[in-house]
Amino acid sequence: MWEIMVVGCNGITRKWMEALKDRKDARLTAFVDLVEERARALRDAYAPGAAVYGDMDQAFAQCKANLVLDGTPPFVHHSVVTRALREGRYVIGEKPMAESLEEAYDMVACAQESGKTYFVMQNRRFLKGIQTVRAELAKTYLGRPYLVTCDMFLGAHFMGPGGGQSDFRNRMEHPVLVDMLIHTFDEARYILGDKRAVSAYCQELNPPNSWYEHPAIALCIFEFEDGSVLSLRGSWATKCENTTSHGAWRVYCTDGTICWDGDQKVTVSRAQPVPSTGYFEEEGVREDVPLSYLGREEHLGCVDAMMDALNRGSSMMTDCRNNIHSLEMVHACIQSAQTGRKCPVGKRE
Repeated sequence: MWEIMVVGCNGITRKWMEALKDRKDARLTAFVDLVEERARALRDAYAPGAAVYGDMDQAFAQCKANLVLDGTPPFVHHSVVTRALREGRYVIGEKPMAESLEEAYDMVACAQESGKTYFVMQNRRFLKGIQTVRAELAKTYLGRPYLVTCDMFLGAHFMGPGGGQSDFRNRMEHPVLVDMLIHTFDEARYILGDKRAVSAYCQELNPPNSWYEHPAIALCIFEFEDGSVLSLRGSWATKCENTTSHGAWRVYCTDGTICWDGDQKVTVSRAQPVPSTGYFEEEGVREDVPLSYLGREEHLGCVDAMMDALNRGSSMMTDCRNNIHSLEMVHACIQSAQTGRKCPVGKRE
């Protein structure tokens, strides 16, 4: 039985609670938040009788839970995760792993040294569309992927607590890179079989009518270890002709192309020559692909995979040792945007 201490009781934590509430292999034993009223409200909604703490030191000293759920803000992740791991507890938690790569690398090392696992939420791997794309590519009839494109355009107005104008995203540096495109970079890695990016180029801009203090559009190009390339355009400050928050995807392969509209539509085109005089093109016959994924989606699906792996005593695809490579892509883009240069991704060996 997994006894879970929930650290950080904000809005996103409720998605975790919905995923965990009916599981027979887990019990919510404690809720921890600096604002104790938030912890008590979450406890009352999901686990009446569980302990409530307003002090993290007291919670770690008194609660014997063997699994910690880290729902704190990113700047707190390092302290919560490393403490839990060093005390011999397993950890599951929200993305991103940490605010800095140095902290994230330390968290991975701590997990390895402790012999415990730390799984990171990447809920967008658990969507019917992207799961279907990955499954079709695995059948190999489209050949080898060599170019992935994604457009993610939104007019995202974050109003802040109570509908005010003070949301942190409106003021943060690199808002779309740091707070949004970690999802998209991780999705691209998943589509490509969890390949690692080796280089990144990024240019940022802010529209003249932007409501963000810092650039809210990022144009990114990545090269991966197998030579494939990702071309991505991401925006939070466009007003028309927008996509879903999951983006619109095309994966060009040696024998065809697969597309996902970011919602419920996946299509494939298998290449065939279209003859003409003195010249011909290769064009595909487009077919709809039925969505093949049968599991739960987003947080629900990711938590299911996490808990199943914990029960098996094994790893899973959003283990920190894999997820670190998606976070490396974010920081390489920031470095590229600041320097105007193509930058390496990850640690230099």
